[in-house]
Amino acid sequence: MATSLWIPALFALFVWWFSTGIILLVVRRADRKGGDAHRVTALASLPVLAIGVYGVVASVPNDSVMGAYAGFLAALAIWGWIELAFLTGTITGPSTQPCPPGASGQDRLARAWATIAHHEIILAVGLILLAAYSQGQANQIALYTYLVLFVARISAKLNIFYGVPQINIEFLPEPLQHLKS
Repeated sequence: MATSLWIPALFALFVWWFSTGIILLVVRRADRKGGDAHRVTALASLPVLAIGVYGVVASVPNDSVMGAYAGFLAALAIWGWIELAFLTGTITGPSTQPCPPGASGQDRLARAWATIAHHEIILAVGLILLAAYSQGQANQIALYTYLVLFVARISAKLNIFYGVPQINIEFLPEPLQHLKS
């Protein structure tokens, strides 16, 4: 029994890290191309979002093992597209300017929110829609996967807010360079 639990755990870990790497590579490619490449990348990847939505619709009534895998992959596709859209600067927030050097406290918080607001709202709306659509369905894996990613994101944001050193800012793509400030 314990051996069988390792297979889905390792699968989830591999697919999550692999898809994260693919997203970073695609965004870096858009950085190198410049111009409108970031928006074109986000638009060209819309089929990933569509496949994710279709996967949720197809997986929630299916309580088999394959339904669970499909739900996981569908939620990851939806989440991944939203993250790609954020990293390409397509879905961020109304503020795209660096934070002024003298800003502190509430001003920094307000500017940070204005920088990521649309992205965070879309993630929350995605969670609400998944919860509503999954309610009463046999397979909740898509919802739980998305919820875990959502809670992990909030945890990371709170860690940064409370002073954990900001690491890996070198991964920020061109459209989000202002976040370093």
